[in-house]
Amino acid sequence: MTESVGRSAWHGIEVRHLAALQALAEEASFHGAARRLGYSQPAVSQQLAALERIVGTQLVNRPRVSQPLTLTESGERLLVHARAIQASLSTAEAELAGRAGTTQLRIGAYQSVAAHLLPHVVRELGRKAPHVELLLDDCPGDVRLVASLDRGDLDACFVDLPLRFDRGLQKEPLAVDDYVLVVPRNGRRAARHESIRPAELRGVKLIAFKSSGSTQRVIDHLRADGIEPQFALRSDDNNVVQGFVAAGFGAALIPRLAAELLSGSLDLLPFDPALPPRIIALAWTRDLATAPCLQTFVAATLRVAGKIWHDRAIAARPEAVTGG
Repeated sequence: MTESVGRSAWHGIEVRHLAALQALAEEASFHGAARRLGYSQPAVSQQLAALERIVGTQLVNRPRVSQPLTLTESGERLLVHARAIQASLSTAEAELAGRAGTTQLRIGAYQSVAAHLLPHVVRELGRKAPHVELLLDDCPGDVRLVASLDRGDLDACFVDLPLRFDRGLQKEPLAVDDYVLVVPRNGRRAARHESIRPAELRGVKLIAFKSSGSTQRVIDHLRADGIEPQFALRSDDNNVVQGFVAAGFGAALIPRLAAELLSGSLDLLPFDPALPPRIIALAWTRDLATAPCLQTFVAATLRVAGKIWHDRAIAARPEAVTGG
């Protein structure tokens, strides 16, 4: 089967072949892939068969009834390149579809970054790179953003480090965000700048983020010290966290930047000694040298983070701030 495979054969790979492979990987079934692509199931099977003929190896493990579809090792390897190609094409589409002289970047951000940092980055780009336009995808946490970046649906996104599943992304740390305890101002601790010891969390009903990797690290740290957190609620939505704290259901154990977005009569109590912080970072998949507009965005973000988060900013690597 592999005798006729060569460079010329690989030149026969079409975008629709790679799109079929990616849809099969992410939907885990021919039916789901067909629905996603708007094809019939036989058409998806034909696209896959054509791709397997070209590359000379099986890419998909055909499932038995009621079992999910999986990729072979070769399929997984090709999927990485397929996603990169799809991402490049999406960027090219955005560039050509944009206004004359304007390049669009698809950026993902969670709530605290979208509110604290991005407005200043947009202003910086407006002054120094007005040709770069940001298309924002915002959501409560970084789990969906990382998945979108991995699929090629985003050009860059903000994440918490370390990532629970490191997919070989390029990452640049931006700032250290300490955890605090948020309590109603009329609660038992009224002093706004009073600190709290982690051991005092014993027996306290807590409200925390649900899918945050940094929150899980805090939980693991407390358990290692013999403190079992008791949660009244886990939610990734800042408004839900604020509502439950204000209603007296518990105290919020969240990063300071997220806490500063909450309104109302609340006190932010730092921990002494400090709990493991959230490390805010920017992640992307492409080589900056081949993506000037992305390089510009990364450099602008690093400059702005250093200015507005000077007391908590992480010094950028010299090679990461060379964008225009």
